[in-house]
Formats: sequence, structure tokens, C-alpha cells
Amino acid sequence: MLAPPLPPPERQPHDAEPSCCAGSVQHMQGGGREKAQPGEKDSILTFLLFHGGKEADKKVFVTNGHEENFESAQRTCKEAGGNIATPLSAAENIATQEILQTKGENAKAFLGISDLQVEGIFKYVGGDKISYTNWNLGEPNNSKDSEDCVEIQDNGKWNDIPCSLSRLVICEFQ
Repeated sequence: MLAPPLPPPERQPHDAEPSCCAGSVQHMQGGGREKAQPGEKDSILTFLLFHGGKEADKKVFVTNGHEENFESAQRTCKEAGGNIATPLSAAENIATQEILQTKGENAKAFLGISDLQVEGIFKYVGGDKISYTNWNLGEPNNSKDSEDCVEIQDNGKWNDIPCSLSRLVICEFQ
């Protein structure tokens, strides 16, 4: 028996793009009142792909189109039931880059990587040391001793930047 279709996402008048992720993904992960039905998770991931998401290595990457600082971007992704984009492979980095490229030239987004705990030792937000990198030439450089977060640029390369800057929010869902 097929699960009933999800209602269309609610649109907020001030949103430039559909706010597709929060309620749907929480419902998918059991954050709603009901548990996801068999096959429903696949249909929701397809829904996210339909709304401009990109898939790589069993993850779906999506943006809400908003720019926020690092802490706020992490919170936004958590509240939606995912995590801030954290490429663990070249394929995942390319998926994140492709989302940036739909936002115009010079678009940039935060990655779930920082050296906030120990300067010069970049770790994933979960605390593990990073295993995949795609740094720009000369990066990370901790310019002015204030660059603890990591952005991905529209060319797919990484740069360390201050966490207080605003960047596009890209979340990942599994």
C-alpha cells in the first residue's frame, strides 16, 4: 500500500524559494506526528531533488536561498532535520558547487568544517578531523588571525573565512 502523498509545502510571502525542507524532512525522519511510511523517505528525497537539490553519495543537498552566519546556518539545517553541507568526497563537493552555480557568479556557502576548537586543525562540526579537502591555492591562511570557518566558492574551492560573515545556507540530508 502506498503512503498518502504529502501536502504541498507552505510558502511564506517573503520567501524567494519554496520552504520545502523543514516540515517534509522532519516528517520523513519521524519529527512529525507520524513515522515515515515505507517508501515515503524515497519520495521526499525525490521531492527535494525536484526543488533544485543535488544528490551525491546517498546525500541530498538543498538550499533555502537565504544567507546566514555560520552558527545560524548550522541551526537552520538542524531545525530542518539535516546538517550543514559537509562534503566528504569530490562528488559531494561537486553537488554543493552545482547548487552555488544556480545562485549566480561569486556565490559562496558555508561548509560544516571549522578550526574553532584548535587553530589550524580543521574538523567537521561533529568533531572528526577532515578527510577530504579542496582548498584554494594558499588556503587555509587564517588571514588577520580571524578565519575559523570554511566556505565553498562557485568554483568548488574552499577558503577559510570569519564565521560572522553571511553565506548561502546549503543543507544535506541522508
